[in-house]
Amino acid sequence: MKKINVLLRVPVIALFVVSATAPMRAQIGSLPQNEFTINLFGGLSTLNYQIDNTDFKMGYGGGVGLGFHYFFNNHVGIVTGLEAAMYNASVSTNSILSYDESQNKAFTLNDFKETQSLIALQLPIMLQFTQPIGLTKHLFIALGARGGYSLLGGYRQSASSVTYPDYAVTHVAGVVDLGNYSDNGSIKFLPFNVMGAAELGVRWKLGGNKALYTGLYFDYGLMDIKPELSVNPIFYTSNNTSEEMDYSTTSILEAKQYQREGNVGYVQQKVTNFAGGIKIKFAFGSSKKNTPSAPKPKREPKPAPAPKPTPAPAPVKEIPQEIMQAMMNLSNLLFEFDRFNLTNEAIVELNKVVKWLKDNPTLKVEIEGHTDNYGTPEYNQPLSENRAKSVYNYFVENGVSASRLTYRGYGLTRPIATNATAEGRKQNRRVELRIVE
Repeated sequence: MKKINVLLRVPVIALFVVSATAPMRAQIGSLPQNEFTINLFGGLSTLNYQIDNTDFKMGYGGGVGLGFHYFFNNHVGIVTGLEAAMYNASVSTNSILSYDESQNKAFTLNDFKETQSLIALQLPIMLQFTQPIGLTKHLFIALGARGGYSLLGGYRQSASSVTYPDYAVTHVAGVVDLGNYSDNGSIKFLPFNVMGAAELGVRWKLGGNKALYTGLYFDYGLMDIKPELSVNPIFYTSNNTSEEMDYSTTSILEAKQYQREGNVGYVQQKVTNFAGGIKIKFAFGSSKKNTPSAPKPKREPKPAPAPKPTPAPAPVKEIPQEIMQAMMNLSNLLFEFDRFNLTNEAIVELNKVVKWLKDNPTLKVEIEGHTDNYGTPEYNQPLSENRAKSVYNYFVENGVSASRLTYRGYGLTRPIATNATAEGRKQNRRVELRIVE
């Protein structure tokens, strides 16, 4: 249980991290309004319970499902869907006390082990929070609950031998070797279940409205789904008149309590489920809501008079001073040592340049990236190109035609100030515009 409590702290810590980084200087990404997902998940799972004098172990579980996301904005949305999940657990002990109903005598099973499993349909209802961390990535954390319905429960049992006291059944007294004994049966868990649920990870944009979610999930049962007690004890013999016995069994989770001279049999207490592991979602989104089209007029309107031609604006031959200043401010805000990510302050300056480019639709420019002289030319060349590309991507995502733009990195080959001082190196870490047509 200590391991489970440690695992449950992870989503709480992650929520604190996401909240603390909300002011993070990251370029704002956009999310579709709706997403449909195909879900795959797997990891550790268990049915939590306690049985005296036994060793309890988690098992492996997982499942598949379909999901639906609805985003109110770029930061908050609702997650729901339908999933099928499997839970597994096992108990083992060197010896377990059981009962022979036909002879009204107790006996002991040696090297006993039982594995239980549950397959359930689940309906998640969760609130998801997202935080962009780049052009194509979002951190996300989802918190809420899963309602579950128990479909199938089962067990597998094994024991190496059974020991009868001398006074129990005289003709089979002592140890009876069961060989490779194994048995299985069904378990009827209580039908309904509620679990606390958490998911966290990264959403990767794949292009268009498709995305890939990768991360961790944690589910913890809030309700007791203990099966009703069986009419049978843990294990008994229906015919023990010869050494070739016919054994009839029931699950240890359903076993009734057996008492003999103050000794209590092996029965379960509260049963809840837990799961944690890796979850992957393939998402297919839809665009923001379309505005309704205007109704068709009942009568054909009269053609509007042709507008008077307006003279074309004079071609721009050089970059205005305010745009050059905006690019200078951008470089000062954007590029720390060995970085090329856009910040919120840099976006303010970029929006000024976007407006200027849209106001001059025939203009074609090259975006040049430059670095200081820290590092080798082989290292600085791709760094400068990434800086230029981050600006290029922002222009394109904000409505500037890609056919009007090119980008290129020049590394450390074109300094505009000395690299001997921190201020000079800061000026050399920059992005510039150059009119090419």
